[in-house]
Amino acid sequence: MLSTKDNYKVVISYDFGTTFSGASYAFTHNAHQSNTEVFDVQKWPHKGGNFYPKTPTLSLYKKNAPQTLVEWGHGAKKMMLKPQAAKENIMLSNFKLNLDESLHRGIAENHRSSVNNIGDYLKVLHQYVLEDVTKGFAKNYDPSTFRYCLTVPAMWSDHAKNSMRKAAIIAGLVKADDPQDRLLLISEPEAAALYCEKMCEQVNLNKGDRMMICDAGGGTVDLIVFEVIHDSLESNKRLKEITKGMGESCGSVFLDHNFRLLMQEKLGAQAHSLPAAAMNNLMDQFVDNIKPEFDGLDDQYLNIPVSINLDLIDTDDDCLDEGTMALRADELKEKVFEPVIERVIALLEKQYSHVPDKNVSCIFLVGGFGSSNYLFQRVQEVFSTRVKQILCPPRAPMAVVRGAVYFGLNPRVVTSRVSRRTYGINAGLPFDDKLDPASSRVIRPDGSIRCTSRFLVFVQKGDVLPVDHCIRERMFVYYGTMRATDIMLYATENDEEPRYFDQPGVHQVAAVSVPIPVLPHVVVGERIAYTVRMFFGSTELRMEADFGTGITHKIQCNFDAANNYDS
Repeated sequence: MLSTKDNYKVVISYDFGTTFSGASYAFTHNAHQSNTEVFDVQKWPHKGGNFYPKTPTLSLYKKNAPQTLVEWGHGAKKMMLKPQAAKENIMLSNFKLNLDESLHRGIAENHRSSVNNIGDYLKVLHQYVLEDVTKGFAKNYDPSTFRYCLTVPAMWSDHAKNSMRKAAIIAGLVKADDPQDRLLLISEPEAAALYCEKMCEQVNLNKGDRMMICDAGGGTVDLIVFEVIHDSLESNKRLKEITKGMGESCGSVFLDHNFRLLMQEKLGAQAHSLPAAAMNNLMDQFVDNIKPEFDGLDDQYLNIPVSINLDLIDTDDDCLDEGTMALRADELKEKVFEPVIERVIALLEKQYSHVPDKNVSCIFLVGGFGSSNYLFQRVQEVFSTRVKQILCPPRAPMAVVRGAVYFGLNPRVVTSRVSRRTYGINAGLPFDDKLDPASSRVIRPDGSIRCTSRFLVFVQKGDVLPVDHCIRERMFVYYGTMRATDIMLYATENDEEPRYFDQPGVHQVAAVSVPIPVLPHVVVGERIAYTVRMFFGSTELRMEADFGTGITHKIQCNFDAANNYDS
């Protein structure tokens, strides 16, 4: 259960993003006020002149000491401008994507695990944020009274979310033995929904209205649809998820990739021998100026670094003038923007098709990529006749991290979620000689005939689950024959309910070892019962076991088993 006591004094949220990361915080003493003030961390180390309240998700390691982080964020970017920097250092970027198993990105260049690399980055980010937060009023509170909320993509597997929790422990946000609710995980589009519902009163969402959140970030684009409900005891709105959220790795880093290919095409043979600083300069101009401002109509312009030979550039003569290159709007649309935008539109269409009776009041575009003028324009073209309003709210790039603060202040603002998978365990269920293989047939001591490979469903894909929805199973072991009993949790993305735990498309997602307590009045070999409780409906799965001794064993799921899902 989530804590109902107000033990936490400050809530700090982190949006660990593919390209940029941010932090926000609030004090819990005014958590129930409608105008709760949320503060953003806006000053970041080595920050340049551009105003953007986030810091780059970049980590710098020395090639001769690839296990030790030497610089991060703006500082890492600045250090790479020095002569010989590219030869001496390893710059890690986009390493959040390594937790998306469907991308098969392989091992990072510094040969450290994704969890350790993310832990390294979160550690320095967290240390800086703590210093910033405790300079103000929060200095009156002990950091042990701080609660943290981390955002994760909706499309991530249970394994990826568990890896994020491990990274947070490595980073020192919480300790492994802290209460589970001291660190909360929330899906990024869900956090964005909480922000939009709070900030966009002009939309005047009423009971029964639905909003689709499109959280378009650097790496992933996540979608979710919520319906507004009213709690009978409070005037505050509550949200319930009404479709299985979905996402894909088609964020703005893929625009960057397409632009880099376009530049290589235009620069010709010299592209492969250019100093790294020259290409980085062109990419910075795209990221800082062209990408956010592009509207599909106006041509864009690049200042060409002096190290580039203008005579070797493959472009029309009228596109080059005194060290400036003109990039035609049609070419940018065709080669850079549309291939990615089309994937986002297809994702929106797919999510819209799953909404009951296709009734959506508004679409909110949030995240850094969600602030793109061209994306906004294209979504309007496609959906304006079907959806009343399409909006990009104020501070859209901060929507996720600010919404995560609201969640940390009130974790029960979301009343229910839709299960993205079917979950169950391996169980011995009655044998059917017409369906079940003979090799799975066993006769139990009580004479019952069982199939040993059956899949016992706990939660079905598409089920609407209240927060902390609890499934109870009464299990049995023979006392004294083992020190612990193992429970395997399985899941599938398939729409059909599986009959067997080992059939195609079913994956083991957790291996849970339940210790058997010492029971003084029980003889060896005696059949004893215990209860396993599995909690669904939150961002993470939780399990606990009770042997009736008055002690509840809270179990951290081990998500190290094979666990690959197609997004």
